[in-house]
Amino acid sequence: MDFAEIKSLVKALDSARAKGATTYNFSRADGTSESLSVDAMEGTLRKELFELCGTRSGFEAHKYELFALLASEIDTPMAREIGNVFGDICEVGTFAANEAPVFKYKKDPRHLRARRFAVLGSSAGSYEVFKLDGESSIQVKMSAITDACQIALNDFLTGRVDWNEMLEAFRQGMEDRIIDAVNGCMAAAEKNLPAANKASTSNFDPIAFEKILAVVSAYGTPVVSCTEAFARTITEGYQWASDAEKLARRNVGYAVNYKGAKIAIMPQTFKDADNSVKAVDDSKAYIFPMGAGPMIHIALQGDTQLRDVQNEDWSTEIQGFRRFGVAATIFNQMGTYEITSLK
Repeated sequence: MDFAEIKSLVKALDSARAKGATTYNFSRADGTSESLSVDAMEGTLRKELFELCGTRSGFEAHKYELFALLASEIDTPMAREIGNVFGDICEVGTFAANEAPVFKYKKDPRHLRARRFAVLGSSAGSYEVFKLDGESSIQVKMSAITDACQIALNDFLTGRVDWNEMLEAFRQGMEDRIIDAVNGCMAAAEKNLPAANKASTSNFDPIAFEKILAVVSAYGTPVVSCTEAFARTITEGYQWASDAEKLARRNVGYAVNYKGAKIAIMPQTFKDADNSVKAVDDSKAYIFPMGAGPMIHIALQGDTQLRDVQNEDWSTEIQGFRRFGVAATIFNQMGTYEITSLK
């Protein structure tokens, strides 16, 4: 196979895994087709790449084609996966390397009586807060993810990891850095909210929680964005729970609505192999009016750049570089509620 056929095989493998298929009809560049199992496609991909890149001379001859293939497989799902973590409060934009990362945000007449501000994340984990006057767009400051995603190519070529595991090793390091930046950005934004917009209790307190809901309700129907661990704590108590809440708790484990407020779940994941460092803070819920538009703006600029590094033991590592930026546009319609026992 040449790299054009290998690229077609990779797309077929991705499609088969996404659909949960056990077999897939793979079309070759010469117009012929073949029905292959997912395992057979994985084995064929490994065999073909090993033939092209298994030796030092072969790797040197084909590495830029390999890097282009890997970069496209890393970049395509990254925006979707990051967006899935934060749900409706987040938007992810992809920009060309020479394109200014500018986001437009929704302006609402009800915001005229509220203080408006933005938070821009920058390098070294610092966050700049400034007022928004008549603006309706914001340009995101960019920083770089470097050395965040390193794997040994030989692990794939020799069968120790499969294709998806190799790609996940790249994406995971990058996504963790972006999630950290978002969490830092939101923490900086929370400090600038009025006292009436935030509360913190050791356990779920319906009275404290409903005070925040009342503030947000002035701007629209509240949506509570939180992890499943937080959602499981939201209740008035079993003796007052409605039949609908009891049914939801039995079927999904938490109430999907609370007194008219929709519960929107942010998927949780771990940043380490020991399941000890969570990507999203379980103790915090962000509450915002429905239809307010995204508050978090994540910019991915340019393509992932890859390079190879030869280690002392002559193994070959592939390292990735990607430019990204995070900003938050906050109006006083947002609220936060913290349950400290979930930390």
